[in-house]
Amino acid sequence: MTRILHLIPDLGLGGAQRLLCYLAAAMERKRHRLSVVYWGEADALRKELEALGVEVVRLEGVGRSLARLAFAFGRHVKDTRPDIIHTHLFDADLIGIVAGRVMGVRRCCSTVHSATFFGTLAHRWRYRGLAMLAGRFFAVSDAIGEILVRRCHVPASRVRVIRNGIDPERFVPRAQREGAADSGPVIGTLARLDPRKGISMLIQAVAALLQDLPKALLIVGGAGEERGALEQQVQTLGITRQVVFTGPVHDPREFYRRLDVFVLPSLDEGFGLVALEAMGMGLPVIGTRVGGIPEILTHGRNGLLVEAGDPGAIAQGICALWTDPVLRARLAEGARQTAVKLDIALTAAQVQAEYERLA
Repeated sequence: MTRILHLIPDLGLGGAQRLLCYLAAAMERKRHRLSVVYWGEADALRKELEALGVEVVRLEGVGRSLARLAFAFGRHVKDTRPDIIHTHLFDADLIGIVAGRVMGVRRCCSTVHSATFFGTLAHRWRYRGLAMLAGRFFAVSDAIGEILVRRCHVPASRVRVIRNGIDPERFVPRAQREGAADSGPVIGTLARLDPRKGISMLIQAVAALLQDLPKALLIVGGAGEERGALEQQVQTLGITRQVVFTGPVHDPREFYRRLDVFVLPSLDEGFGLVALEAMGMGLPVIGTRVGGIPEILTHGRNGLLVEAGDPGAIAQGICALWTDPVLRARLAEGARQTAVKLDIALTAAQVQAEYERLA
């Protein structure tokens, strides 16, 4: 049995963390024994992993020191002797791959979930250096794979595009919201509250939309450092009754069931797992033309695509969906068909095949 050790900064409610849980649930347990190591304080998904039979360990006393992290992780690797180290997100990639190789683990790989860090030249060079130590980089979209090869100069032979997936039996179409026909649209987005997610643009869009659809409601799910600024924006626009902030969302399915339309207004997005979840739930989705979003959303077929940073285009998209029930139903059906094809079982099979190829 192959022992796989995953290293990730925390087990909060982010997309990379959710994907790790979905992947763990889909892996072949007779062939692989999984463990997860993290060091941050956020641990919302720890119980979910443990319920799957995954060993979960938090490295104590690390704080923000990468040196302490490297020492603690190296000691853990020495004690547990994994066959493969699989890392997620920047600090985990840096420490996990380097410390793992120092401790004698030859098979190291990384899932690259985001392009955020690649805007900095030093970070691009670090990945070029890590490519000499890691056997594979799993890019969650073609957009991420292209950045790794063209901007970070990672050898193409070490990059594999393995798209995120969901369990289509878990994310199933929800019943139509009661009273939807007699009210305005309930619009939602679910994300870390960070400027790169473009939520302020969505709030502007809803403020403009209220002129035509005064009963519209926006539900913003998630937590993050931008919440205070977003709440202030809502107050300034005078739309506090039309915008609800839910805070952290532990079960995204319950969140999606409250909606008529899902919007992913990101300015930077590696893949867009929440969009895929919403598509699986049979929601019509509006997304921006950034990163990997256009790889899962085809304008007019399974959703609507708009330019990033354009509140007017988002408002027009929402209005078009709400005033045309036939379009809304057609796009929702196309979204569901796409989500079924992006099954987490396929993602897990591709990852497991790459594990076997690592030398």
